[in-house]
Amino acid sequence: MGRGMKIVLVMLAGMGVYTLVGLPIFVFPAHDEPQDVDAVFVIGEPTDTRIEIAEAMIEDGQTDTLMVSLSVLEDDRRRVPLAVEVCSEPQDYAIYCSMPDPFTTLGEARWMRQMADENGWESVAVVTNTPHMTRTRVVMDRCWDGDIVYLKSEGEVTPIRWPFQFIYQTAGFAKMLVERGC
Repeated sequence: MGRGMKIVLVMLAGMGVYTLVGLPIFVFPAHDEPQDVDAVFVIGEPTDTRIEIAEAMIEDGQTDTLMVSLSVLEDDRRRVPLAVEVCSEPQDYAIYCSMPDPFTTLGEARWMRQMADENGWESVAVVTNTPHMTRTRVVMDRCWDGDIVYLKSEGEVTPIRWPFQFIYQTAGFAKMLVERGC
């Protein structure tokens, strides 16, 4: 076997190990089921699926407060029409829509902590997509010691996007290791 073939085999083995290690972190992360909380917080891009999960919790009487992390950039807002609608029109529940600063998971965690402190919340449900779930859990737990329920939205990542998500979330974990605390 030539040197080139050995390099290819080592690279393939490395990719296989990376994929196996990533499966429980990105594809099958720990998550919770909806339950009674003081607020539900839709983070990351507030897709229709995530907003629908939050609205279902409100309709089921599990909360009466919705937080939405929503960009002010028009290009971003075009991709999330339901979130824009929910944030723009009067609702029968308390709603807080803002673009955290910084507009990152850490910024969202800081905003959640601020809102929880201001409103006396003891519990919050956080809705995000599946590959972001584990990193979200680590960042949110660093920033707030209240009860956090982690809810994943299914079906938002197409098979072609999984490799990107593995790389993106791994980079996010690397950044998180450098950023200590909240």
